[in-house]
Amino acid sequence: MDPAAIQGQHMVSWNNLIEFEPKKFSLEKPLKVKEGQYSSKTADMIKYNKAANVADNITDSEYSITEDQVKKSVSKYSLSEKDGIGVVYVVESLSKTAEKMTAWVTFIDLNTKKILHTEKVEGKAGGFGFRNYWAGAVYKINQNIESKYYKVWSKPYKS
Repeated sequence: MDPAAIQGQHMVSWNNLIEFEPKKFSLEKPLKVKEGQYSSKTADMIKYNKAANVADNITDSEYSITEDQVKKSVSKYSLSEKDGIGVVYVVESLSKTAEKMTAWVTFIDLNTKKILHTEKVEGKAGGFGFRNYWAGAVYKINQNIESKYYKVWSKPYKS
């Protein structure tokens, strides 16, 4: 596992999936967003991830983060968008042994950077090659949102 390649190549590639492969990775369908109410912009997250310390975060041990750690991370974001609601996946872990990604799917008020909701969601990894293997987990997380989480998450907002 090459930390420099993960940080310089793969993290950028994973972030760009929703823009470059929208049919497969867009959140428009899983979140049932109407046409014209959704746009994807990953530049801020790519810039933020360039400061990540990948080498120090590679471990064979179990790893998890807390909701407070997610909030602390999000508070550091420098976001160019100031209107609407943003969604970000704060990745907790990529577990090769469990063959899954765990991420905190986090909804942010872009104006205040206040977290509106965050929840830990898992996705089974799968695909050929390092990039696609973990991209498969992002795809599965999106499917899990659509089939399981969206209904629960949207319930308080339905009239």
